[in-house]
Amino acid sequence: MRVIKLLCILILMSIVSISCENETDESVVFYSKDRLTNNLPVQIKDTEGAKVSVNSNTVISLSSSSFFKDNMIYLRELDVPKMSFKIINYNSNSSALSNVKVFLDEIQITNELGVNFLNVTKNNIEFEISNEQLLNTIASKLLQKKQVVISYYSDAVTQGQLDFDFEFSITARGTFVD
Repeated sequence: MRVIKLLCILILMSIVSISCENETDESVVFYSKDRLTNNLPVQIKDTEGAKVSVNSNTVISLSSSSFFKDNMIYLRELDVPKMSFKIINYNSNSSALSNVKVFLDEIQITNELGVNFLNVTKNNIEFEISNEQLLNTIASKLLQKKQVVISYYSDAVTQGQLDFDFEFSITARGTFVD
């Protein structure tokens, strides 16, 4: 009888230890979608008719979203389904801009902005960038570095101050695993 009790106890302990070994940590997966926005100011002083080079840059960062910032360590995947831009307060009176280029990190996106995107008639109109490959590249860069740098370059000849802004907006969807 003692032998049977001892065998039963050993079998029970074996079952318990095997079942404990197979337990796995349960992960919690959650998702968030947020719009990241930042302005890129361009300020050109009176060049008095001379040609000057102009450059300006700004950063769009995942940390500008409080949810992304608070949960950055859990971020596993990122998707950028939408990117848009707006030109604000552009007034080209007695100004000439040439060789205009806009970059997102090292990727030139000037062609994605459209022909003659710097135009007074396009003030405060939101334009969507829909190049899937570009959006995937932006998502990859944001996931790796948590930010992207937007840069503006051009040559300018002005007869007065020329100031305007680009408002860039990125919609980011994140997959977080805790």
